[in-house]
Amino acid sequence: MDSSHHIYNQAEALTEKLISWRRELHQHPELSFQEKHTSAFIAEKLEEIKGMTVLKGKENTGVETGVVGILKRGDGSVTALRADIDALPITEENDHQYVSENEGVMHACGHDAHAAMLLGAAHLAAENIENINGTIKFIFQPAEEDTDRTGTTGASYMLENGIYEDVEHAYALHIDPEHPLGSVRLHEGASMASVDTFEAVIEGTGGHGAYPHLGTDPTWMLSFLLQAVQGVSSRRISPLEPAVISIGEIKSGSSYNVIPDKVYIRGTMRSYYEDTRSRIEEELKRAFAIIDSLGGTYTLSIHRGEPALMNDRKVVDLLTETVTEMFPRMTILKEPYGLGGEDFAHVAKVVPAAMMFIGAGIPGRSNSGLHMPLFDFEEAVLPVGAAILANAALRHSRETNT
Repeated sequence: MDSSHHIYNQAEALTEKLISWRRELHQHPELSFQEKHTSAFIAEKLEEIKGMTVLKGKENTGVETGVVGILKRGDGSVTALRADIDALPITEENDHQYVSENEGVMHACGHDAHAAMLLGAAHLAAENIENINGTIKFIFQPAEEDTDRTGTTGASYMLENGIYEDVEHAYALHIDPEHPLGSVRLHEGASMASVDTFEAVIEGTGGHGAYPHLGTDPTWMLSFLLQAVQGVSSRRISPLEPAVISIGEIKSGSSYNVIPDKVYIRGTMRSYYEDTRSRIEEELKRAFAIIDSLGGTYTLSIHRGEPALMNDRKVVDLLTETVTEMFPRMTILKEPYGLGGEDFAHVAKVVPAAMMFIGAGIPGRSNSGLHMPLFDFEEAVLPVGAAILANAALRHSRETNT
């Protein structure tokens, strides 16, 4: 990247360490709520930074594998920088030297990069501590990808613990493999979707495959239901309001010539706006009523997940100014990331916050997207992300305390 900014120059000097940290984390990925090696490594690196207070464990962070670094100088504003640290249940198919050593687990969403960049930002902030008037919290959050048995992710636990209680602005970055280095996506308002799940059991009467007329075939009923469910987003929701319903799991029967008596389905509902979210729920319930008219019965359960990620205007403005100051030639795409989910949305509901998606695509690679076994990114993004995070926090500290 082309930049003469002193913080980016300092970040470039950290490049070797940033890559080393990222690869260490990449080789030892851990699933949600299981990030013991990851959190110990992060805490060890934070404790090497002069003036850094490190909080660890459930009592201090809200999650057993949570880590928070605190850098304080003066009594001014409190800023939070957040990175997620968990991995996914995916078997890596890359062939580089630092592939996952944990079979069936992979950093396929860039959380290794997010953690490395935040460690870099902590070092950079400490190097420039004379520009801080207040507190910067470096929040390494477990369990973004999955929930525990109660349906709760790491962000909610850290919020309940009070980690964000005094925070005035919160910032986060996410790797974007769809765009090249030198671009960011940053959007005021809805940037990622709410994600709700539903599960249902359709019941009929089974029987021999030769005599379907003697029963009520639930797989036949499912065919009508699928049409009705897809009609919710295409015919009951305005095309100007982003919304999607996807059924990802269907289970039925155990023999090719036996009509089952039950069909089990699970799916997701995604949207940007709360009124759309509620309408999708109601219309989904209406769609399932078709089962009654076909002679079957059903049970339907709907579970609300994370809300839509709403980026705060003032935080977006400060991030935009930060990027423009440091990288004048950076392309800023003012558009939402998509209909994926992100539990940083819980933070953004209670604290002015924004997440930026930073281009890190590898030229010529089209099969390395998020949540894919060949996921990878351009490591030159690491000092760029670290510098943006650090400078955003320093700017907020400076501009709110003058």
